[in-house]
Parts: sequence; structure tokens; C-alpha cells
Amino acid sequence: MRPKAQLYSILVVDIEKFGRRANPVQLWLREQLYGIVRAAFTESSIDWSGGPEPSDRGDGFFWLLPGSVDRTDLTGRFVEVLDQRLRAHARTSSEEGALRLRVALHQGDVAGDAHGWAGEELNTACRLVDIPPLRTALASAPRAGLALAVSGEWHRHVVRHDDPSVASRTFRCVTFDAKEIHGAHAWIRVPGYDAPPGVSATRPAPGAPSRDAAPGAAPAGREDRRADHPGAPGSGPFAGAHFDRVGQVFGGDQIVHGGQTFQWGSGPEETAGRGEGKAEAS
Repeated sequence: MRPKAQLYSILVVDIEKFGRRANPVQLWLREQLYGIVRAAFTESSIDWSGGPEPSDRGDGFFWLLPGSVDRTDLTGRFVEVLDQRLRAHARTSSEEGALRLRVALHQGDVAGDAHGWAGEELNTACRLVDIPPLRTALASAPRAGLALAVSGEWHRHVVRHDDPSVASRTFRCVTFDAKEIHGAHAWIRVPGYDAPPGVSATRPAPGAPSRDAAPGAAPAGREDRRADHPGAPGSGPFAGAHFDRVGQVFGGDQIVHGGQTFQWGSGPEETAGRGEGKAEAS
């Protein structure tokens, strides 16, 4: 019989610089990791008992959490408590015993068999915890215990709704490729920082939103230039509009013959395309 997939919230954690430690230290760090994560679950009222036990990955694990787990609590309260416990660990450990984490959150169908777990969404979550921008964010944040990456889908369903516990304004969007994944988007946050350090934020490309693109996101490379005064670049009633019907009248004093693009502002970008049509006084 084909294994049936179930919908899970997927938590993946990896220990930073794990492979650089001696074997006895690695074993000790793994023991500390499991204890700290379970304690953070308990303190943040995350009940994982309805799902499977975590699956070990050597330098971390993935944990499939049942649908009964509140994703807002997982993104907000749990991440904050986990960061606090990791920082407490740092205050009493040497550099050799440092325990800092890359953390990823995703969701989707995962199927299990006698040998373990498999599924596209599980692959995505495991790729997400290793993306270079997440590594850079943690390496650039010495006072943090962890750096968090959530998938575009997780951001769309959980983060963007502005629950105060989630600190949604501190997330930044990045684009990444990882093996079979191309042009995907993730959102990164580092607790204790207004924005993840060392991360250059991006936006989904225009005309080709991926399945995880944030709704309403500005096109890549284009800043939001809306302003409170009508003469600002990118503002005005016809900014960016293109009119191509002969004989259109605007304000009763202008007739357009041919196409004409209207832009507000005086810079090169704003004046481009002005000459596409001819205007005559009515």
C-alpha cells in the first residue's frame, strides 16, 4: 500500500559550525540541543505529542509537528523562547561549546514509511535551513542565538498578518536556489535585530511570481516611491499609465493623437517615453 501523506508544520534546525568541533563536543552539543528545544516547546505551550519524534540529521534534526500546533505560536513565542535559552547557554559556555542555530519553518504534505520520511515539502524545508543568506545572517549577528528562515508560503499564511508576537516587520525577503529549487523566496529574521544583518533584501520579479511570492510585493529592483505630495516621483493621477486611444480628452484642454505615457517627476526615469504621442490644445 502506498504511504499516505499528511500535512505537517516542518521545523528544521542545524547547529552552526558543528563539524569544526571534536567528537565528544559534538555529542554534548546534540544532547544540549534536544533539551533546549523541548524546553522551549513546553514554555511556549507547543504540544508536539500528536506527531512523530524528531528525525536526527547529525548536526541537527527535522521535526514534523501536527496540524494542532498553532503556527503563530511556533513562529513567535517559540522562536523567542528558543533564542533566549540559546543565549543563556552562551553565557555559561566556551567558544568550543557554543550552540547557535539556523532554524527553518515550512509546511506541507510529508509521507512516512518503514524507513523514514519523504516529500517535496520536506526537501524544501531542509534546503531552506542551509541557504547562504541564512548562514550570513547568523554569522553577522554575534549577540543572537539563532537566525530564522521561513518559506514564502509560511510567510503568506502566518507572518504577514502582523500578529505582534511574530515581529513581522523584522523579516526580509531573499531569493535562493538550492539543488532542485530555483528562484524561490524565503523570509529571514534574527531575534533582537530590526533587520537580519548582512542580508540584502529582494522582491519577487515582476510578471513571474513564484508560488511563494508575497502578495503585493514590489518588483525586483524597484523601490516603493509613493509619497504624500502629488509632485513626488512615481505619484500623480496618471503616473505610469499608458493611453493609446486617439481623441482622449484630459481635463478638457488636451487631446492625445497616438500613444502617450504619463510620468510624474523630472529625473531621467520619469521623462522616459514622453514623446511617444502628440498632444494638441483643444
